[in-house]
Amino acid sequence: MVKTTFLRVAVLTLALGACGKTKPGDGTGGTGTATGGSGTATGGAGGAAQTGGAGGTGAGGNGGTAGNAQKLVILHTNDLHSHLMGHAPEADYTPATPNDDMTRGGFARLAAAVGAAKTEAAGAGTPVLLLDAGDFMMGTLFELLATAKAPELKLMAAMGYDATTLGNHEFDWTPKGLAGILAAAAAENVSLPIVASNMNFSASDAGDDELKMLADMGLIRTKLVKTVGGLKVGFFGLLGADAVQVTPTVKPLTFDPIATAAARMVTELRETDKVDLVIALSHSGISSTGVGEDEKLAKAVTGIDIIISGHTHDTLAQPVKIGETLIVTAGSYGQNLGNLRLTVTPSATPGGRASVVVDGYVLRNIDDTITGDASTQAAVDAYIGGLDTALTPLGLTYRKAIGETAADLTVPAFAESPLGNLVTDSYLKLSAALQATEPPVIAVEGNGQLRSPILKGKTGQIWFADLFRVLPLGIGPDGKPGFPLVTYYLHAKDLRSGLELGGAPEVVDGQYFLQVAGLQVEYDMTKPLFGRVSGLKLVPSTGAPETLDLLNTTRCFKIVSTNYVAGLLGVVKTLTGGLLSVDAKAADCTTLVDPTVRFVDADPAATGVQELKHWQAFLKYLTAFPDGDADTVADVPAPYLTAQGRITKK
Repeated sequence: MVKTTFLRVAVLTLALGACGKTKPGDGTGGTGTATGGSGTATGGAGGAAQTGGAGGTGAGGNGGTAGNAQKLVILHTNDLHSHLMGHAPEADYTPATPNDDMTRGGFARLAAAVGAAKTEAAGAGTPVLLLDAGDFMMGTLFELLATAKAPELKLMAAMGYDATTLGNHEFDWTPKGLAGILAAAAAENVSLPIVASNMNFSASDAGDDELKMLADMGLIRTKLVKTVGGLKVGFFGLLGADAVQVTPTVKPLTFDPIATAAARMVTELRETDKVDLVIALSHSGISSTGVGEDEKLAKAVTGIDIIISGHTHDTLAQPVKIGETLIVTAGSYGQNLGNLRLTVTPSATPGGRASVVVDGYVLRNIDDTITGDASTQAAVDAYIGGLDTALTPLGLTYRKAIGETAADLTVPAFAESPLGNLVTDSYLKLSAALQATEPPVIAVEGNGQLRSPILKGKTGQIWFADLFRVLPLGIGPDGKPGFPLVTYYLHAKDLRSGLELGGAPEVVDGQYFLQVAGLQVEYDMTKPLFGRVSGLKLVPSTGAPETLDLLNTTRCFKIVSTNYVAGLLGVVKTLTGGLLSVDAKAADCTTLVDPTVRFVDADPAATGVQELKHWQAFLKYLTAFPDGDADTVADVPAPYLTAQGRITKK
């Protein structure tokens, strides 16, 4: 087993200022063994072949009997994002007692729903597959234990997942970080098969060497073949173009186009492995209207029977059928469990395409009607104990109330967000205080980075866990979790160009919609695409707003954002087909700079640069609010409970 210490003490970053050597606690996961695939599975691209799956044995022959109908149940999830606890708010989550809260998700409830579905199928003698389409990582405090205990993968294995794939957020901590997570999972005796079929390792860059070593050992495979009941089933995994584009930290890995890889895998699985059924675990995406990369994949590549889709966080109430391919997706955060019931009749020709008939489909809400599995929740609580051990010296715990809100703080699509206002103000106020001689005047954050709302719930309490779920992503060059804040300069034409993505819901995903501080934006939705920003006003901390000339390129404004948003400025040119572009500049408005390394120093008095993380700024800003009701907890001020007119449309 490869040894790695990368991020094994990741929660060091939780110190706001001085950082002591704090080690994650020893939370323990649930028990159980995932059944590995049988047949022949290969290692990751460039890796050595592995005979049989983890915990399985090779299977030969056609599997099913030609002409004999086989029943099959496929349970599926995607985009779990480390959401081991229900949400939101977490203070309301009561998995042991049903029908007394409004929260969704939680691994205890999910485990109970999976168990019930398996029991029902077993009663009818029907085999079951439990599958996931990636992004099982990154989204809550539990991710901080990933390179020590791998709680996500351990609990998924305990639930009996047959396979998952790698989503883009598995790479948030770079390929080296993912190697640390998988090494921790192996040390915890987790054998959950991971398939990744369009991933290519670099021959010249050592940044993915540790991950390649694990792939060569079989911890990542290009395919999985296993016998399920009387059927021989082949699996492969894909990471889509959008997922790669929005994740710079995948480098130096590269990814083949999904249609190219899928065609290759279908041919191999059918002609070499002679499978009855081909299932793609595709972290590429489909919308609730049935369009997206996976819809295009189904049109481009025949021979895929089922696509378990992830990435968009959308849901499909019923499978989408493209030709003979069925596509399903289950939203995000463990809020739903898909249950696809099939009748499969194998082909008379080994490797030929089976007849697949849908007997029924249910997208089961994972809510408070379900009594959670007690052993799973006990494992989750043990992980919380491990986190608390690390956080207590910093004055924090998982369940510590760090604020109160009198209303929900939401993130609506393509609109100003109360939560976005709070977050961008935290960036602007904190960075301005640290760069007082030349403070930034505008802050921006993308909707795609605001990962969860803050809901009032029964008590209005905001736990530290709730706050971290808002901004849980990324890592900085310092190796500590969280995107660091950076500053750079843009002129008005740049600002207008970047904001145009927010006025293009017909062609651009809502993740690119920007929330702002220090700026007022007006959209005219009657105007042509990419020409809808009709007004910009600079809103200083004191004084009257100033109307900006949308075409001005001679005066620049200091911007603060995360290094992630700064690193995606070039996406504007890509998504607008070259019509618009945004380039980060120095104060002179002509010199181009790399904005991703211009860090806000959290402690200018200390040696070197101490990266100010986005969630740290948010935490400091929120906890500094007055305690209006004298209960020792800061209250979110009333102006943040509704939209403030920062972004308007006509």
